[in-house]
Amino acid sequence: MSNLANAFDTMSQDDDRFANVLMKALEDKNLEGFDYLEFKQSVAKLKEIGMDHDTALRAAFGTGSTVGLTLEKLIKTAKYYTEVLQDEKSKFMNSMEKHLMSNVEGKAKETGELKKKIANWEAKIEQLQEEVAKAKAKIAAADELISTAKDKATMNQQGFDQALKVITAVIREDVADITRVLG
Repeated sequence: MSNLANAFDTMSQDDDRFANVLMKALEDKNLEGFDYLEFKQSVAKLKEIGMDHDTALRAAFGTGSTVGLTLEKLIKTAKYYTEVLQDEKSKFMNSMEKHLMSNVEGKAKETGELKKKIANWEAKIEQLQEEVAKAKAKIAAADELISTAKDKATMNQQGFDQALKVITAVIREDVADITRVLG
């Protein structure tokens, strides 16, 4: 962790990645001379050796004022660094938005396409089920016709056989009578 990061000791371990990005931005945009960042580092070092916060503020300001630091410059540069951090926030938000656009919207588009495919497949399944039901109905109707036709054929066969038997018996009886009486 840099000296600057040590000065901002309120970060938790979870924030290190983001804190490091912000610290780097502050270091990259550090103004020449003794300003808010150097003041902040001085206060942190004085507190490390046991000085209370208010005394550390006065001592760091006293040291800074020997190299041209004024209260106005201290506040003005603190605001400048706040703007640097806000610029980093804008960059972060743009990056996050691009990430969301590519990942989230890409996945949303993919799931949307899959939902359309599923709807089409379900419609085809429904259509196939209707065709299966129609085919089963035709099979049932055909089975009924086949059964009726078989029953009718059996009845016709029996009727024909009965008529044949009767007529054949009459002819045989006639032949027997003719032979007996005329023969």
